[in-house]
Amino acid sequence: MIVWKIFEKPRLKSPILVEGLPGIGNVGKVASEYFIEKLHAVKFAELYSDHYPYHVFVNEDDTVDLPRNEFYYHKAKRKGERDIIIITGDIQSMTPHGHYEIAKAMLDFSKDFGVKTIYTLGGFGVPALPKHPKVIGAVTFPELRAKYEKLGVKFESGERVGIIIGASGLLLGLGKLDDMEGLCLMGETLSRPMFTDAKAAKAVLIELSKLLKLKVDMKDLDDRSVEMDRAIAKAKEIEKSMMDKASGKDEFRYIG
Repeated sequence: MIVWKIFEKPRLKSPILVEGLPGIGNVGKVASEYFIEKLHAVKFAELYSDHYPYHVFVNEDDTVDLPRNEFYYHKAKRKGERDIIIITGDIQSMTPHGHYEIAKAMLDFSKDFGVKTIYTLGGFGVPALPKHPKVIGAVTFPELRAKYEKLGVKFESGERVGIIIGASGLLLGLGKLDDMEGLCLMGETLSRPMFTDAKAAKAVLIELSKLLKLKVDMKDLDDRSVEMDRAIAKAKEIEKSMMDKASGKDEFRYIG
């Protein structure tokens, strides 16, 4: 089941679709929400589905909201820019069938506005947190690799990248069936649940901004990255202390 709530039907000229939803390191979600904030993008639609978890979120004012995905738009303001539709949200589907149904609904909805190009954002899991995360690309057609390589996108197909799970992959796969140009930008991040990586999100946003010829202030993401580094350092310190105690290296030593 798909339920739409439409606030506005903006007039857009061949917009690019940008998707960033929760996933590995929450890279896509952080990047898309920061993008929306800095562009002052306007929300114009919401998507609800029974493929999302069967609960509601309780807000600070004690009201409730269903899990949803949100659609925002940004109209080009300078020469060389493109109109943009941005998808973000709380959640992804809990079932494979739901992933396909929702991705198709998103594509059909976006195509009504003239979307022919898709950029999806996500994380690429690695064993250790990189100091300088790389951004890796994947495209819908072979000829696009050369095009985006010239624009600075790095590719590692056949080396580390095997599959792209969820909306970031299915939007490209289903879009390919309709001959849509698609690119996924994946920022290296730690393969751990409940982990949010602002540094990887920044790396992805830098690449996205170049492709869209937009200037986006990254200062707030830098501040969040510093906070994240401090939290990780503290967690490592606690983890080491616990391991030392478990191994007997931190025994009480006193005279009395």
